[in-house]
Amino acid sequence: LFLCSNAYDLSFLKKLYADATVKPKVVQNRFYGETGHDKKIRAWCIKEGIQYQSFWTLTANPDVLFSKAVLKICAENDKSPEQVFYRFVIQEGIVPLNGTTNIQHMKEDLDV
Repeated sequence: LFLCSNAYDLSFLKKLYADATVKPKVVQNRFYGETGHDKKIRAWCIKEGIQYQSFWTLTANPDVLFSKAVLKICAENDKSPEQVFYRFVIQEGIVPLNGTTNIQHMKEDLDV
């Protein structure tokens, strides 16, 4: 059984987990710099065997998407900023949720 939670902070998530009869297996949360990209929540999820799924992955991170470092990687690999950032978060063990309805964007996003 999967229970998804928009866990805005770690204390909320820990309480939910402690009180739950059926423990959450997936956490979906906003992924942006102001929260430190949920570093503490993600570490706790790994410890508890919970999958972390990010939303607002692209929209909330334009500073990262268009940073010099990401643009350099794009140029070296013929990829878009979105593709580079998706690859990074996937390599960090994050499952990025994608809300696009644009077929071309879907294809590009899958080519990471």
